[in-house]
Amino acid sequence: MIEIKFLGRFGQPVGKITRTIGKQLMAEGKHVQVFDGFGAFRPGNPTNSTIRISEKVIIERSEHETTPDVIVVLDNSLFAVSDVTKGLKPNGLVMALGVTAEVLGEKADNYRFIPFDSNVKGGADCEDELMRALKEHSVL
Repeated sequence: MIEIKFLGRFGQPVGKITRTIGKQLMAEGKHVQVFDGFGAFRPGNPTNSTIRISEKVIIERSEHETTPDVIVVLDNSLFAVSDVTKGLKPNGLVMALGVTAEVLGEKADNYRFIPFDSNVKGGADCEDELMRALKEHSVL
């Protein structure tokens, strides 16, 4: 099983992205769980959505205390205000658009970093580009 957590801000389509990717993966025969984590519903508040993907039935049901293999940061301002690597497995992967591994600071040695720059242009309907990038980097 692989677990991917998408981080963004309220008002960005974080949940929509994970649900769309989940539907595409289910159509490919994968087992999928998707769940959103929200704070206060205020524009700009940090939000996240997690997707679990497996070839087998997923027994895990908890949405709390997740340990993602991959973190996808959709809003780079989150690097400055939160620990985007919280819960990430050792040697886990961080992916983001428009930044380098330097944004991880001291943690750059503990995790792998892949920029999305060549794969994802961003925008409201970026699910297909994100899916392609995740596959190109052997995440899926």
